[in-house]
Amino acid sequence: MRLKKLIKIFFVSVFSILALLIVFGVFKIKSETKQLSGKNTGTIDPSKYEYLEGKIAIISANVLSPDAEKMIPNQTILIEGNTIKEIGDSISIPSDYQRIDAKGEYVIPGLNDTHVHSYQSKNDLLLYLANGITNIAMMNSWKGTYLEWRKEAERENILRPKMYIAAGPLNTRKGTKNRIRSWFEPIPIYNSTSEARKAVKDFKEQGYDALKAYTLQRDIYFAIADEAKKVGIEMVGHLTPYASLDDLYKSGQSQVAHVEELTKAVQREFGGSPYIYFDNIEPYLDFLRGRADSIAIRLKENDIAISTTLVVLSSILQQDVALPDYLKSIELEYVNPGILEGSVFNPGWLPGSNKYENPNNSDTEGIKKAKLYWGTYEEAANIMTRALARNGVLLTSGTDAGNPGIVPGFSLHEELRLLTKIGLSNSEVLRIATQNGSDWMGMNTGKIEKGRIADLVILKGNPLNDINNTKTIQSVMVDGKLLKKVEIQKILQDIIRANNSSRKLSIEKYL
Repeated sequence: MRLKKLIKIFFVSVFSILALLIVFGVFKIKSETKQLSGKNTGTIDPSKYEYLEGKIAIISANVLSPDAEKMIPNQTILIEGNTIKEIGDSISIPSDYQRIDAKGEYVIPGLNDTHVHSYQSKNDLLLYLANGITNIAMMNSWKGTYLEWRKEAERENILRPKMYIAAGPLNTRKGTKNRIRSWFEPIPIYNSTSEARKAVKDFKEQGYDALKAYTLQRDIYFAIADEAKKVGIEMVGHLTPYASLDDLYKSGQSQVAHVEELTKAVQREFGGSPYIYFDNIEPYLDFLRGRADSIAIRLKENDIAISTTLVVLSSILQQDVALPDYLKSIELEYVNPGILEGSVFNPGWLPGSNKYENPNNSDTEGIKKAKLYWGTYEEAANIMTRALARNGVLLTSGTDAGNPGIVPGFSLHEELRLLTKIGLSNSEVLRIATQNGSDWMGMNTGKIEKGRIADLVILKGNPLNDINNTKTIQSVMVDGKLLKKVEIQKILQDIIRANNSSRKLSIEKYL
């Protein structure tokens, strides 16, 4: 009897210890997930910032024409509520309008970033506004977080960019490890067509604007595309590596989230692999040049839009070979510390945890190969982007903000600079950054004309002369609320303070 009792005590003890370890493990994983998503950083209250609203007259302004080809001088814009009521050079201004003198300044529509990841870092929304971005496309769903943010903004009428929200990213991933990971992170996994079809209906009912395809098996990719058509929701995102360009054209997918998705598909055609090898770079680029226009024509025929995200590729090489120098070149102080520092479950941005970093900077041959590889990868995206532009494909400006090295808000201005660097005109880039993104997201913004929602940016310099002038922001108007430069500066300083208060690792050496 004594032996049985001892055995019972032993097993009860072992079970209790295992139960405690499981509880601790779940708590630790949830805590780490909360940290790496940026939720532990204090949230700025947008209601504390002063703005003008109601009836507003912006007078004596140079205003970007609807075709984005020229600045029209000496214009008055009348705004009532959130709508542009009149625009012209000889408008009578009623006495009850608040006047904003914009003489010598330049007014453009609010900018769009059509590919962002804010995780659970709500302060990022104010970073977008501070950079003149009034519309964003959230390219992951984070289990309903962004739907709640959008409802909150509508309910409380607070300062925030308008959000287009895609559910996902949608994956096919086998194995227990991936299934467990999906319990803690927003990674929907579908290993059968039936569960994928059910998910499409659920996402539609929840109020998502689109579904983001990611690493889906081909049969599940087509099942989601088919169900999306039936319930009336767009499928956007990546071209799954299990599908070809021909599959994309006939799938009904209405948007591709990166230009590089196209170049990776061409790589698969070229060599049966998604990778470029160092002995076949020129043949691959020649192959791409021969295919680029025909791909663009097919995309245009099937009304498939493309988000650019060139800044990601430009940054990866720099992070790979010279990470400390790259970190010094970006606005690191505005990045949520949880996202910046990373965790045991997710890479951060800093040396030692950055997924792009080459840990052996003394490896001369390795660095040479990295430069060759990523330089080729970047050039391929440039070739493809130029082909898309000259064939009239709907291009929108996206950055993949939140990805390591891509600072929310600020990175869009670098994206626009890169688009001009590869040969697109300033006018074309402004259309991509304003009306194209607005049209794709279904927002009644993107042009300064009567009846449009009043999303505007007042600049000190003319972006048609120099695209870098999109950074010379004097005021930002979102939904008819005018935020002046002094308030924008307060927002930026408050975000720095919130970040510093939750920072675990110093970034002084990078500032």
